[in-house]
Amino acid sequence: MENEKLSLQEGAEEVGAERLPFFEKLFDKVARWVVRLRRDRRGVAALLGRYSSHIGLVALALVLFFVSQISITPVSVANETGSFSAAATQQMLPTPTEEHGGRLYVSRNSASLVIARHAVPHTTIPDRVRLSVITYTVQPGDTVFGIAEKFGLSPYTIVWSNMETLQGAPWLLQPGLTLDIPPVDGAYHTVQEGETVESIAADYEVEPEALYNMWNDIRPGQPLREGQRLVIPGGVGDDFDWSPPPPRVTVASASYSSGFCGNVNVSGPGANGWFILPTGSTEVSGWYFHDPHNPRHIGLDYRCYLDDPIYAADNGVVIFAGWGGGYGNLVKVDHGNGYITYYAHLDAIYVQCGQPIYQGQVVGLCGTTGWSTGPHLHYEIRFNGVPQNPQLYEP
Repeated sequence: MENEKLSLQEGAEEVGAERLPFFEKLFDKVARWVVRLRRDRRGVAALLGRYSSHIGLVALALVLFFVSQISITPVSVANETGSFSAAATQQMLPTPTEEHGGRLYVSRNSASLVIARHAVPHTTIPDRVRLSVITYTVQPGDTVFGIAEKFGLSPYTIVWSNMETLQGAPWLLQPGLTLDIPPVDGAYHTVQEGETVESIAADYEVEPEALYNMWNDIRPGQPLREGQRLVIPGGVGDDFDWSPPPPRVTVASASYSSGFCGNVNVSGPGANGWFILPTGSTEVSGWYFHDPHNPRHIGLDYRCYLDDPIYAADNGVVIFAGWGGGYGNLVKVDHGNGYITYYAHLDAIYVQCGQPIYQGQVVGLCGTTGWSTGPHLHYEIRFNGVPQNPQLYEP
């Protein structure tokens, strides 16, 4: 009877439960599960152990489901009526500006905010410092200032890096000359015998540490090699004049400008086509042409003693007679066949600009003027502006 009453009671409860709302039915079922679980704890443990893997998979599936429903929505701004306006929302969103570098753009709609990379058609690549010294061959119409601008350097750097070639006389620049172009402003120095990092740094008014850079193959404590070339960033070289000073040799009945003969038409004897020795001897005292210890030396330093006579190597016309900067007192003779000879560091000049001259005629006296450390003749031969090795023309 008791069992029948219990089953009738349960049946009545089930019938009544159908009329309960959904949440009350759910609560009733949960309550019954709790009562049963409290009665049989071992059964709970066994149940959980048997279905633990299933429960874990269900939990993971639920987490993934809820995560997949999450989206980024733009922040909306409520207006005075409490609704949200699209215009106000647009104002809150970022826009590409110079501050963002123009690299991002924002795509907006009512449901999501998408950020993507913006294509930049013109990319600015910063200038990089050159990794080595390069050479440049002077072209017709070139000037020191134009060459400097071409390579983004100071004109002083061009001259200080080519003192052996220009001899401190930039106005004598000619097509065909090869110039060293350093990567940075400063100077490019050829190491002389006995020089040290400290002495070179002092000469160029920089700290010794400036010479230990990416372009120079030297290390602290390592002795320098004669003829070694060094980039000296920020170095300040010897003084020089950008234009020739007034000529020291006057010219009768001829107009000229700063030592040049200008447009004066002069005639002279035709060249013999061969050269004599300007000092009367083949003895060399100083640098050779493209000396291994000084590759940029474009002349030959003949031995001579103070006030020894210096002879014209061939017939021609004097096209320069005066002060030549680093050349000191300089005479240039045009031989009319494409060849021009230079006679530098003279103590005295015996010819005039525009004067015809004959082979063997004395052009001046041996000296040590200009960029010189002792009496000698710096002698150059140029053919169509290109320096030649004087020893190849010796008789």
